[in-house]
Amino acid sequence: MASFVGIVRDILASTWELLGEAAPYMLAGFFLASLVRAFIPARAVVKLLGRRKLGSVFWAAAIGVPLPLCSCGVIPMAAALRREGASKGAVSSFVISTPESGADSIAATYALMDLPMTIARPIAAFATAFAAGAAELLLGRPSAPPVAAAETCARECDEAEEENEVEMAPRGLPARVYSSLRYAFGEMFEDMAAYLLVGFLLAGVLAALVPPAFVAERLSSATLQIVALVILGAPIYVCATAATPIAAVVVAKGISPGAALAFLLAGPATNAASLTVLTKYLGRRSAAIYLATIIILAVAGGLGLNAFYDALGLTAEAAGGTAAAEEGFDYLGTITAAAFVLLCVNGLRLKWKSRRSSRVGGR
Repeated sequence: MASFVGIVRDILASTWELLGEAAPYMLAGFFLASLVRAFIPARAVVKLLGRRKLGSVFWAAAIGVPLPLCSCGVIPMAAALRREGASKGAVSSFVISTPESGADSIAATYALMDLPMTIARPIAAFATAFAAGAAELLLGRPSAPPVAAAETCARECDEAEEENEVEMAPRGLPARVYSSLRYAFGEMFEDMAAYLLVGFLLAGVLAALVPPAFVAERLSSATLQIVALVILGAPIYVCATAATPIAAVVVAKGISPGAALAFLLAGPATNAASLTVLTKYLGRRSAAIYLATIIILAVAGGLGLNAFYDALGLTAEAAGGTAAAEEGFDYLGTITAAAFVLLCVNGLRLKWKSRRSSRVGGR
């Protein structure tokens, strides 16, 4: 019993340490996400990408990198893009770059990992998204947007955006910023809270229970590590921000930075929800191109990042979540970690309230 309590204590301590290191930057990232929400309306994105050209693929990848949407949140946007006439390539590109990166996940990467990884992650997300979109334009079959099929999902995006525009237009810039802050620290946490908490808790479990270099000793080949983490990340759903502490811990345990990057690229973009939407709105051929491109680029990106570290003689740095009391009390980390947990709890409360209301309304 005593050993079990000790294990739980170690897991919670490691989880809390990771939260303390990441929370200040993550909260800053959510704030940046609110600014993106305030000044880049969804309807403007739809208009910009509603062209059947390679330029629309480029802009879809570029806009998706900082945009604060996980793969669940990007689904209505993707459906709206397709309904408005965006090419399959632009939609594929947008659906990849948006969940793979974001202002919040970039901030979390900077907090928990080193600068090369922080820079490489959004670049790799853009490259993967652009390659997938270009491959779709080259290899895919052109077809008209499935208006009827997309209408249900896209209506949610349109109605939310129209409501937002009507509400914000007469009230001016301060009200727009306030509304976007409520979105970032309310609705975003409602969608992501469970994944964030599970992601950090899983990272705490790995940090507390897996001995240093345990994984690296069993996967001594850097290439094998990359392939293994792509296979691990591809079938599961993990949002970009929640994947970051997991990637940081496996790097701290001896996994190569390229393998961690491959996991960060494959995990958020290849879950069942995204693949189902792409198959429904773009077709099986497009979904196959999408999945193959992500896997190939994740492996290539991982190999490239490892080569970069080796060429410069760099050693990857990452937070391992091994609590060290001798380092002193971190007031900023503790306060922001507590605020982050409270925001997650509030997000879970909003989620439960929303589901309860939908059940009552459906009766």
